[in-house]
Amino acid sequence: MSQAAQQQTVPPLLERLTPNADRERVDADLAGFFEETRIGYAGNPHLAPLFGRLAEFVLRGGKRLRPRLCLAGYRILTGRYDAPPRPVALAAASLEVFHAFMLVHDDLIDGSVVRRNRATLHEALRLGSDRPDDPCERKRAADLALVAGDLLCSLGMRLLGRSGLDDAPLGRAQRLVADMLFETGLGEALDVLYDDCPLDLLSEDQIVESYLRKTARYSVSGPLVLAAQIAGAPAPIARALDRFGDLLGFGFQVQNDLGALDEDPDFGDHPDLDAGKRTYVLWSAYQRLPESGRLALVDALDWPVGPDKRHRLLALIAESGAASACRGRLEAVRREAVAALREAPIDAHQRRQFVALTDLFRAAPEARQVAALALLPVDGEVSPRAESRMVDA
Repeated sequence: MSQAAQQQTVPPLLERLTPNADRERVDADLAGFFEETRIGYAGNPHLAPLFGRLAEFVLRGGKRLRPRLCLAGYRILTGRYDAPPRPVALAAASLEVFHAFMLVHDDLIDGSVVRRNRATLHEALRLGSDRPDDPCERKRAADLALVAGDLLCSLGMRLLGRSGLDDAPLGRAQRLVADMLFETGLGEALDVLYDDCPLDLLSEDQIVESYLRKTARYSVSGPLVLAAQIAGAPAPIARALDRFGDLLGFGFQVQNDLGALDEDPDFGDHPDLDAGKRTYVLWSAYQRLPESGRLALVDALDWPVGPDKRHRLLALIAESGAASACRGRLEAVRREAVAALREAPIDAHQRRQFVALTDLFRAAPEARQVAALALLPVDGEVSPRAESRMVDA
């Protein structure tokens, strides 16, 4: 789909809340920030290339979902729909740096070699070495990527701290981000700890908790609450947006899990299937299978990594009807999200605008993903259906 066609399919309200100029500004601010950082350390011939890799990894694509959510929330709560003040824009841009930090470490944990159709950071560092197939060089690249992720976390804090926000909103923002990163770390820990946990010992609440901590807090509720704090919104609004964002974030992760089922099992990275990740979809499949199917699923999880294991797991998931069950669960998520917004002390127009942001989570038909959060009813109404635009993962 061409860029022009993509732009034509954006609902007018969503375009007003998240204009294309936001993404361009985020990219420009990040490029300037990383160039300034690189120049500061360019005197060391060992560090300068590393900063170049960091900048390339952050800037090479992505939805910019988190900054866009933050800027949209700021517009809704302040009623200012023009370009946000520079301090607000920089604070929002810092969320993308934190996201990159999470991706680097997540790719290391999963052993992924592809991110956004290009090499992951640790893989790029390996391929850029003189001896890419040397086991020592492979370890060195992984070690460097681990440190690079830590650097990105620090750079995110630096960008936020130097954004120019006034002292009071900056203090609130820094406390929020610290809590957000801590929650995400706990979620990542749960994700690792659950990897070899027997499916019959895992509860739905445990998996939901890991999704909320690992994905929802820094991807959705964090950006929305950050917007509320920067805008000076009262605490009840922030609490309602926190709940609303948690629900959207949970749905966002389940939608991604469902979308991964449509990927060709014979090609590319399949970290969830290969590692037997205890995703909500896999857990749902186990719950719905008969005893013989459960035994077959547990057996398949121990198969060697490769297409045979992937095909077997996909067949068992399909047999269970888990995908349909997950879509039904997401319907309940939609209703809970609406209830959270109705409890917020905001007017109907603001409520409708927050609902419009759910279109950011809709997958395009070409991606064959589940549009789990397509439309939410507001006060008995349903927002007009519109096609979503294609965006990079």
